[in-house]
Amino acid sequence: MSSYNLDTPYSNQVIFLNSNNSVFRNVDGVGEYIYSFQTPIELPINTNMLISVSDAQLPNVIPNVTASNNKISFYVPTFSKFFTVTLQEEDGNIDKVYNVTDWLSFVNSKIIIEAIGQFTLYGEYQTTTSKIKWFSNYSFQIIDNGSYPTTCYDLIGFPKNNDNTIKYYDETNDILLNSTFNPSYHITMPSVVNFAGTRFIFLKFKNISVNNLNSNGITDNAIVRIDNNSPYGYFIFYRPAVQQQFLISKRTINNLSFSITDTAGKPLNIWSGDCQITLKLEYIYKPELRSMEQGTIQYELRKLSQIPQGETESTGVYNPETNEYVRE
Repeated sequence: MSSYNLDTPYSNQVIFLNSNNSVFRNVDGVGEYIYSFQTPIELPINTNMLISVSDAQLPNVIPNVTASNNKISFYVPTFSKFFTVTLQEEDGNIDKVYNVTDWLSFVNSKIIIEAIGQFTLYGEYQTTTSKIKWFSNYSFQIIDNGSYPTTCYDLIGFPKNNDNTIKYYDETNDILLNSTFNPSYHITMPSVVNFAGTRFIFLKFKNISVNNLNSNGITDNAIVRIDNNSPYGYFIFYRPAVQQQFLISKRTINNLSFSITDTAGKPLNIWSGDCQITLKLEYIYKPELRSMEQGTIQYELRKLSQIPQGETESTGVYNPETNEYVRE
């Protein structure tokens, strides 16, 4: 962590952000939350500012199934049958929290409708491996193309190929005992399921640059990463043992604008709940003040930005009550 000269006469400022006082707007599909200040925050002359997150309280109302991962598509060559199952409620709602059992129940029920008696295809959760296994009485494929997309990779445990396709095609004779039919084709997902949802939450400034980098080496204005360590429906609490401080260069702050995203940078529109974030502002001297000779009156008063360049203590009297240097 960088070392800063914090010995200034300016008090730290604390900003309490409450979701009820923000204005939400959607910019190119990215949720942006804006706080406007009646009195702008002005940096005193010869100072810079450090900003940090002291604590946060966010409701975990983050669905694990959204419009970005609610589709799975199949192809049954024998019947030249392509179809997509889309997880969406009757009322049109897409965002929802599923466990693997509920997810499979929904998907299997939609497959029955698509099959219309031609074939049988269903998925089962294997508790011994924590993987999903698909069974059918005909050969089949899980596909992903422009017309028939699959977007639920992480949920059900299979990767996406470099050519943007998924083709698991297994024609082994694996007989499922105690079933109403003997499926002769099956596909086991290569990885375990992941219905845990968003693991990390990122708070990103939109109008203040902190110049952090993400794992791709791209500049990212994320100021904090919060572990999503609470069950759905409970609050996520964040209070770091050591606050990470960021140097910002803006001289005047009229408002704060930020977004809340998941690890992939996708917006999480959770701010409608009872969200609370506390920011801490600290003032520091600009580096050039360190080169002055400490202990002189000029140095001490110059820190207060009251002595114009070229003047000395003999040209006036400093009034500590008004923070002014008064000429005699």
